[in-house]
Amino acid sequence: MSSIWEELFNGLKAEGAGRLKGELATLLKSAKADSEVFVKKQAEKTELYMNQLAAGKVNVKQVEGYLLDIKDLTALQTIKLSVAGKASAQRLVKGIEDLILNGLFKLLA
Repeated sequence: MSSIWEELFNGLKAEGAGRLKGELATLLKSAKADSEVFVKKQAEKTELYMNQLAAGKVNVKQVEGYLLDIKDLTALQTIKLSVAGKASAQRLVKGIEDLILNGLFKLLA
């Protein structure tokens, strides 16, 4: 079953939208199953904001601000995490930046 945010991608006809959707789905699934609680929570928040965007409850600019906060907070938190936790957090930060901020939002613009 797809999430609400995945339907947002389904409506995009731009080249690469399907690839972005797949990569984001994999990233979120992996992060939500991570053993590091902090990483799980940030992934859950990311998915929540993406669902709110897809449902029209918030706009792109609002979600961009939320995700920049998550990205920055997660980047700072990597200092405190174990080596495995750091890798997970860094993947989440990179995914938010590449797949959502630089990928999806450019397709929506």
